[in-house]
Amino acid sequence: MRIFDLRTGRSFDRSERAAIDWARSELREGHGIICPTDTVFGLIADARDPEAVANIARLKGREASTPPPVLVESVTAAQALAGGAGAPLLAKVSDLWPCPLSVVVDVEDPLGRIINPDRATVALRVPAIGWLRQLSQDLPLAASSANRHGRPTPVEVTEVIAEFIDFLDEQDPWLTLALDLGVAGSIASTVLDLTQQPPRVLRHGAVTCELLRRYLTDLECIHGGS
Repeated sequence: MRIFDLRTGRSFDRSERAAIDWARSELREGHGIICPTDTVFGLIADARDPEAVANIARLKGREASTPPPVLVESVTAAQALAGGAGAPLLAKVSDLWPCPLSVVVDVEDPLGRIINPDRATVALRVPAIGWLRQLSQDLPLAASSANRHGRPTPVEVTEVIAEFIDFLDEQDPWLTLALDLGVAGSIASTVLDLTQQPPRVLRHGAVTCELLRRYLTDLECIHGGS
């Protein structure tokens, strides 16, 4: 795996394990990283660090009130966080994970208020990439598409770096690493809201409404979709 050190401009080839360890170290120190996900390139940070979560919104140039999805390592980890009426519904769709499906649930854990101070809801996702699940082991990760607000998400790491190069602080860098595995996807995750009845797809993406209706027969799909 190739890693770009955004502080020095140098790049390194590292084993998957070494890359994960390096990235986890940066994340635990409060930094943000760029990395491919099972959907698009993402801006990634420790979801339990309020300042790091706010920095994602700052870099994207959008309001902090738009909560990022959170990547977790397993279905068990997601179910441990989920509360409220959505928890039983989560159990119905959890067989789909790991996949590009972000599921909005109430989260009583302090993580809920960090991600969404107004409602304490979080869009949880178990990513389909094994090393990304290792990256999020015991470390829930706020993950937002790596693009400036209103712009398309680049599909190559060098394009992502160029997108944010003017926002890298040489004296006190927050965004420190970029991980590269080649070209990433261009389709975002489907966002399914289980905090309201009937459940509703808020954003159409890689997982179709047709598939979700096999698990949630009363599902509402808005803004099109099949």
